[in-house]
Amino acid sequence: MRVRVLPVAELKRQLLPQGGTSLWLDLPDGTTIGDVIRQLDVKVTDRLIVGLDGSYAPLDTPLHDNAELTLVTPMEGG
Repeated sequence: MRVRVLPVAELKRQLLPQGGTSLWLDLPDGTTIGDVIRQLDVKVTDRLIVGLDGSYAPLDTPLHDNAELTLVTPMEGG
């Protein structure tokens, strides 16, 4: 299956250092959101907000072909 990953803010700089807005991954059936995060070696998993096709989703959610996975770190500041 093929999944589009849309990293936002800090994750965009981490995962797309050459620029761009998204990346496509070819993954085996049964892959979960957590599997993708581990594969991408995302460093901020304790603060990560994940969207699957526009809705929040837990890390154990299985992905489907042409899924759109949005990865966001919460804003910091004061």
